[in-house]
Amino acid sequence: MGEFIEINTSKLKVGDADATLCGERERIAALSIKNEPSEVTILLLAYNRLDKTKRCVESLLKYTDNVDFDLWLIDNGSTDGTLEYFRSVPYAKKSILHITENKGASLPYQFLNIGMFSKYVVPLANDLVLTKNWLKNLLAVAKSDPRIGMVNPLSSNVSNYQDPHLQFANEEEMQKKAAEFNVSDPKKWYERLRLVTLGVLYTKECLLAIGFPHIDVGFAHNFADDDLAFRVRRAGYKAILAGDTWIHHDDVKIFHTQEEAAHLEQDLQIGRQNFKEKYNGIDAWDDVNNFINEYIRELRPVGDSGKEKLLGINVRCGTPILEIKNNLKQFNVFDTECYAHTSDSKYYLDLQTICGTDHVTAGPVGDFSRYYGQEVFDHIVIGDPINRFEDYIRIIEDAYRCLKPGGQIFLRVYNTQNVFDLMVCLGQYHVQNPEHAYNISIDELADVLASKKISSHYIIAKQFGKVGQADKLEELAGQLIQALDVGDKDTCLYRLFAQYYYIVLTK
Repeated sequence: MGEFIEINTSKLKVGDADATLCGERERIAALSIKNEPSEVTILLLAYNRLDKTKRCVESLLKYTDNVDFDLWLIDNGSTDGTLEYFRSVPYAKKSILHITENKGASLPYQFLNIGMFSKYVVPLANDLVLTKNWLKNLLAVAKSDPRIGMVNPLSSNVSNYQDPHLQFANEEEMQKKAAEFNVSDPKKWYERLRLVTLGVLYTKECLLAIGFPHIDVGFAHNFADDDLAFRVRRAGYKAILAGDTWIHHDDVKIFHTQEEAAHLEQDLQIGRQNFKEKYNGIDAWDDVNNFINEYIRELRPVGDSGKEKLLGINVRCGTPILEIKNNLKQFNVFDTECYAHTSDSKYYLDLQTICGTDHVTAGPVGDFSRYYGQEVFDHIVIGDPINRFEDYIRIIEDAYRCLKPGGQIFLRVYNTQNVFDLMVCLGQYHVQNPEHAYNISIDELADVLASKKISSHYIIAKQFGKVGQADKLEELAGQLIQALDVGDKDTCLYRLFAQYYYIVLTK
């Protein structure tokens, strides 16, 4: 007789009248082939680099002592003794999967049965070093809201504003700083559109919804992480960055030749285009990485109720909305009701994932005022440069009418009077702004707003450092300003080289 498997479904309720989409998934996910599954299943994938693998496993066993977990050790075709080491690991709840030859990082997951997994699943790469309370903290986030499908910690050597840049000289100092850092704090649980997945925790029901194996094998050229976060959100779950938890990513990319750098760039461009094709024109960088760091420090809550109402206008997939929502937690505001209006329908679905199905409208940018009354919102953020619109003053006035007393509007103006426009006139078209913008002087705009009794202040952001021959231009411009004696040199340079002016309006 072959293997016999029995699943006890006698107490399972399916299709109740009060069942929700996520709730029904959770019921099915609770079933397991194992009689007594652990709380977490950890899938540690290794391909060579035995020294890193040992460091990862040792830190895992040492700093995950407060959580019950099953451990899958997956050797993806290593040739350096990894399999023998895995056999020697002293952990009772371990299983080993051996792939004879590496055919890609996603392949081994094809041979794992999700029915054997616990309620929470954590894939790990062998270049991660775990730290005190890392998994306990991630579980605290996941258990706080049934709509959370994935939780990712901060780490070193990672992009996407996921690296707090902890400084340490050795292993002992690193673990000490990590222990001080890893204190669970709901104010640091940040909802994100996109995550670079290093040490990510999934709920099993989320994996059932997006499909397991969870990695789309079509993304052989990067952007598999971006795809995962999009699928998680579009399945009805939240993707959370745990800003209270840090692990070490023991991987520093150094390219010794131009060929290596060129290969990476080509790889990224292929992956980026693949993402666009899958998601109907959405760019994983331009449409998602529109953070508002330049003026988020100006954010203030309107009252002390702990509740705020927020509107995003033309914010692409919605990162500015989440930035405000996340940062309001620092003021003990944990209940932010989000709304969005977009003039580009390709963003509609992703805006719904963060605002709700009934809180997103679409149409010409100026139409947003048709849907909302006066003094409705505590905060309004306008994503596109305001001088992209011919009737920019009316748009500002309509937004101001929708704002509650004490509320804030965040917007930006493309600086059409920068030195690079002069370069375009001289035939240097590689620095040309591809988007049309109406010529607005920042001083003129400030005067117009003041005449309408709209309080404003602006922040100049110097953002042209990587364009054209910026350093040489700045030196020449400085000499010209000095020779003409036209005012403060630093202020003039900022105005010449600023790409955007960031403006905060208050009521």
